[in-house]
Amino acid sequence: MFWRPRSILQLMLIGFFTVIAPLCVAIFYTVQAFDQQALKNNRVTHELVALTRANQVLQSDLLDLERRAGQYAALGEKNLLAFFEEGHQRILAQLQQLEPLVDKERREKLGPLKDAVESLWFAIIVPGEPFDARQIQGLFDEISDLSVQFRRSSQQFVDDQLQQQTEEASQIKASLLLMVISLAVLTLLAALFFIYWINKPVRQLEKEISQLGSGDLTRKIRISGPQEMQMLGERLDWLRGQLHELDEQKLQFLRHMSHELKTPLASLREGADLMAEGIVGPLETKQLEIVSIIQQNSRELQRLIENLLDYNQVLHQQQLNLERFEVAELWQELLTTYKMTIARKSIRVSCNGEALSWVADTAKIKTVLDNLLSNAVSYCPSQGEVSISWHVADGALYCEVGNSGQQIPAAERKQIFEPFFQGKNSRSGAIKGSGIGLSVARECTNAHGGRLDLVAHDRFPVCFSLTLPSHEMTL
Repeated sequence: MFWRPRSILQLMLIGFFTVIAPLCVAIFYTVQAFDQQALKNNRVTHELVALTRANQVLQSDLLDLERRAGQYAALGEKNLLAFFEEGHQRILAQLQQLEPLVDKERREKLGPLKDAVESLWFAIIVPGEPFDARQIQGLFDEISDLSVQFRRSSQQFVDDQLQQQTEEASQIKASLLLMVISLAVLTLLAALFFIYWINKPVRQLEKEISQLGSGDLTRKIRISGPQEMQMLGERLDWLRGQLHELDEQKLQFLRHMSHELKTPLASLREGADLMAEGIVGPLETKQLEIVSIIQQNSRELQRLIENLLDYNQVLHQQQLNLERFEVAELWQELLTTYKMTIARKSIRVSCNGEALSWVADTAKIKTVLDNLLSNAVSYCPSQGEVSISWHVADGALYCEVGNSGQQIPAAERKQIFEPFFQGKNSRSGAIKGSGIGLSVARECTNAHGGRLDLVAHDRFPVCFSLTLPSHEMTL
């Protein structure tokens, strides 16, 4: 089973140590490489210094030996022969010390030189024969030539060793550079991996919270990652379940409430309509006015109830039932609904628009236009004016509803589309608004991908603009 950390802190610590591990390896390897190179350089330097010094001493001792041989040849004293022997032994010892300081090729060149030095001794002490100065001088010339050759070869050996050290330093530098680049890439990949691993549950949590905020309460919430994030996801899913249960209870309450209110309201409207038609007998003028008031307020009450139901339906159902409708006929139908209020307040209504048809969800668009017209008529003063206009431009339908009522304060312009917000301006009529009409209208508009805004108008203090994009009907 894949291991999961218990907490984000544990995951961050693991990520931190995993990321710095390659850097620690790089530092350790670099220190070790430089330490080994420093030790080797120190050893080689000591050997080269010892070799150079031994060569210098050898050359000096050879000159001294040649001088003593000449003195012995001239004077023939025994003590001079003892000095010559001492110098001879010292030179042989120095040649013995030079052997481990050079490579095989140089050691092979030491052999003839050593043989020539030994031959010199035997030529000096030959018993019963006179001292042969020419032979001795020839041996010294041979020893001098061999010594010069060895000195030059030793110098070349020193140069080769220095060149080798330079090349090894360059190789170490290149290998360290390659290792640092590789470990840097590895560190970057490890950092990116742990950043993704740490951010993944946070992004999931943010996504799930946004999903809850959008009203999607049916999908189960699952958060992967550390155990504490999984526990947080379980608590968030518990909260989702509680909200879903409350939402179901709210919908059930609204359905019951609408049923309980619509039944007596329908009877009230039916009775008022029968009285207005004179079924129960002729009515006087004042009685007809009272009946019209009952009809108007019962219709307004029905609209408020339908707004409550529409608000919840829009939040939970975004699917559109597209059909073609006539824009002018829909406006005329809505104006007929408010004709008594318009007549009672002596409101002048102007409709400007071409005869055209549009494809949209007729029920939702009717809700939008109904709320805009209701607000315009309700907030318009007596003997005021309401203007309705529509046109098509750039493949979209534009509708504007303006009225001569009081201008909406600047502080309330951003809040008027919020649910249950009611401004300071007074609304005419016995039944006050619920504050969700414009909210329902905007939600219905957003479901079409359109816009509903409060805009400035050159004639009317209050004007709402509706923009609806075109839709294709699917068969």
